[in-house]
Amino acid sequence: MNSFVKRGFLPLVIGATLLAGCATREAVQQAQASADAARMEADQANAAAAEARAAAAAANQRADAASSTANTAQQAANSAQQAANGAQTSAQNAAASAQRASEDARSAQQKATEIATQPPPPPTRTRFARGERG
Repeated sequence: MNSFVKRGFLPLVIGATLLAGCATREAVQQAQASADAARMEADQANAAAAEARAAAAAANQRADAASSTANTAQQAANSAQQAANGAQTSAQNAAASAQRASEDARSAQQKATEIATQPPPPPTRTRFARGERG
């Protein structure tokens, strides 16, 4: 753009002024001033475009950093979910084991109660063989 203004636009303006028949010194100076003003505006536009490109690059870097942070957070969340699932499975297994242990204890208590409430077996008489004494 800048080279167009310097090489193409300025001679075009001066040439158009000369061809129009009003090539007075003042007209040429006025055309030169207009061309200089156009060149300055083009330079300002180039500077603004460079700033916009730099701002866009910075925004892209910030977006990449945010994306990286989001990916890290997602991985941490996935790990936490897996740990929670493992803990839940362990808790369910522990509850099932506790239930079985409670049932086993209840069964043992009932057996002990049955044994305690049964009358003792009658004493057995010892039988001796002939000729033995007791």
